[in-house]
Amino acid sequence: MIVGKNKIIFVFICFVNVMFGQTQTKIDSISCSNKTIIIEYPSISKENVNNYEEGYFKTINCILDTAVIIIHCGRMVHLPLTDLTDKTICSKFILGKDISIIRGYYILNESKKYFREDNYLKYGITIAYENVDETKFTDYEYFFNNIKIQ
Repeated sequence: MIVGKNKIIFVFICFVNVMFGQTQTKIDSISCSNKTIIIEYPSISKENVNNYEEGYFKTINCILDTAVIIIHCGRMVHLPLTDLTDKTICSKFILGKDISIIRGYYILNESKKYFREDNYLKYGITIAYENVDETKFTDYEYFFNNIKIQ
């Protein structure tokens, strides 16, 4: 009987989280050369990996909010990966030859959509998000501010 009550409580907590808009997330560890990327993102997503001679692209389509996360590991690409045409850049940060971060937005169907691209130049790693709605912007900033590379 106790197991049944625990299941009901668990279902109720899940329902409350969905009702109040909290994003259910998962934490992923991605191997890249001799490094590991630890990133959190929405759990309801579809992942696709494309390999090429010098590395790979992992695309994560976040189903519930239409955002796309792109992880690139390797060399031989032109940076930034994000097409900056018709985009407004809000901030650009460069830390020597180690890290470059570009943030901004663009208008799509009369809605403001945000993007961010973090380039970890010394590791050959680029992580970006695109098509993030204003209501989810702080979630994706939280995810990207907490990325770990080990």
